[in-house]
Amino acid sequence: MVTDRDLEILQAVLRYRFIATSELVRVVGGNEDVTQRRLRYLWEQGLVSRFAFPGIRTHSEFHYYFDNRRALDLLATRRLLDIHPLMIQEIKHNREKDYAGATLSGQHMQLGFLQHSLMISRFHFMLEQACKRPNSGAELVTFRQGSSVGGHKVDVPRVISSRRGNDYLWQETGEVVRLPVEPDALFTLRFGNRLAGEQCAHFVYEADRGTMVATDMLRKFRAYYHFIKRQQRHKTAFGVHPVRAVLIETTDEARAKRLMELVHHPLVAGPNNRAGLFWLTISPLFTDFPEHANGSSPGSKRYLSEPEAVFERIWALPDRTMLALADMENSPPSSTVTVPGPLGRR
Repeated sequence: MVTDRDLEILQAVLRYRFIATSELVRVVGGNEDVTQRRLRYLWEQGLVSRFAFPGIRTHSEFHYYFDNRRALDLLATRRLLDIHPLMIQEIKHNREKDYAGATLSGQHMQLGFLQHSLMISRFHFMLEQACKRPNSGAELVTFRQGSSVGGHKVDVPRVISSRRGNDYLWQETGEVVRLPVEPDALFTLRFGNRLAGEQCAHFVYEADRGTMVATDMLRKFRAYYHFIKRQQRHKTAFGVHPVRAVLIETTDEARAKRLMELVHHPLVAGPNNRAGLFWLTISPLFTDFPEHANGSSPGSKRYLSEPEAVFERIWALPDRTMLALADMENSPPSSTVTVPGPLGRR
């Protein structure tokens, strides 16, 4: 028999698309053992699917998703959901990809997609849980991903380069090239302590696993810069304005520094402009506890117990100014202007 807790679980899986067990039990709340038993029941009934990444001795925790429409039909019957064609399309795609089988056989492309999707899911989890903390001052109004924010393109001038001595000169031509604009996520936060009309802040989020080559990342940054800064296409494409920042979560310090350099490339913001559109952070600030932290057990993950870390001043501009999502301007308080050391650490 399907319980109210089961319905909460199904709604959470639908909202996150792919979600780890450790996150799901916290999203649903209540007794963790009961949630674990209900998860197994839902899997045995074919209402959810799951996969785990195999290891040498054991596998990872399970990750849950939908690859058939039985759960959607159940939620619709209980009047908890209106089924949209995009939902059916995504379920069909998941079924065709057979992620459970792909993880066992080690299919490289499928594994990369899953790891990327789980990175987005983890960020979504942190935002949602952080906003629920007492005195957070923030509300997660919307979190959109996938087809709802994809499929956009922007025309940018074709640029040619020429060498003069040791320098390169870049010049725009009369031709244009079309670049894709497909955010990993678009979300809106509402800060209730602000004046009316200034409470909502809209962010684009990019999960970078460090696998995309520099030329592709350069095209991505250039597309965002023209789409948002130069042409303001986000107003009609996403229905929001202004976009506070394009948030980029990447793997480590070295990768973050390389991406910062790309932002100042002549094809993006240029070396002489303060590029306030792109904010960068690194995944270890979410997954690992600070060195001075007390009470963290070996193997524990910071994002599970301290999701509010996402609101800390850990987002770096290319000039190494550190910001928080709640900052209204691109200049933090004078006591914390820049951070010369590792990204996000004082």
